[in-house]
Amino acid sequence: MLMPWLKKLRLRLALWLYFKPRSLFLEHTYFLRLLLRSPHRLRIAWLLLRPTWKWSLPIDAPLSVHTLQQNPGIVQQRRAELEMTRLRYTWTFCARDTPLRALYRLYECTVDYDANEMMLDSQYWFHQQAHWRLVEVPDPEDPDPTRYAVIASLVEDLVDSFNYKIKLGLRRGITFERPWLIKDFKDDPHPPFECAPLWTSRVGPLTAHLALSRKCKPTPAFVRRNIKANMNQLRNI
Repeated sequence: MLMPWLKKLRLRLALWLYFKPRSLFLEHTYFLRLLLRSPHRLRIAWLLLRPTWKWSLPIDAPLSVHTLQQNPGIVQQRRAELEMTRLRYTWTFCARDTPLRALYRLYECTVDYDANEMMLDSQYWFHQQAHWRLVEVPDPEDPDPTRYAVIASLVEDLVDSFNYKIKLGLRRGITFERPWLIKDFKDDPHPPFECAPLWTSRVGPLTAHLALSRKCKPTPAFVRRNIKANMNQLRNI
């Protein structure tokens, strides 16, 4: 008669053999299936496979705050054309994406206030790009002072939102797949808190008040720069 621990081992091995190969197959063929099904397959293929002198993709020309406010819905339209909701789960996109590209995507969501995409991008950064430490986000040195202030505030608010999740017991790239660790992590005496990069402290407030949202709880990082924005979705678990 098999020992109890051996039975458990056999069960775990059977489950691994049943689910893991299929999971790996789906993960590594998701990109091909996305291209086959999308009506914008050529545009997506060019985005991910275009040759550049660096492996990482360059930042697309960012839109100004004024342009985004004068064209409501432009962010949703551009993301729908790129199948962004599904694209961020392909290994090719994750491998070539960069913190600054993700930051500018969040900037567009903040100004245009696309709550769903803001939540998904925040979770993408927290779990799928766990090696992107916020303190290491490079200075974009954006020439547009309004956009620069929004981006600096956004980085600092990401720090606050990530630390909020870490205090609850979440960990970047771990609790998404192993939620039973939340209780253990919550009692961790040395949580891996995030901190903001130095360059954000050098970005001062705007001379004129900028309202990106009418009804929202003031966020300190944005208030310091004379900006009102709704950032609740960054804290979505």
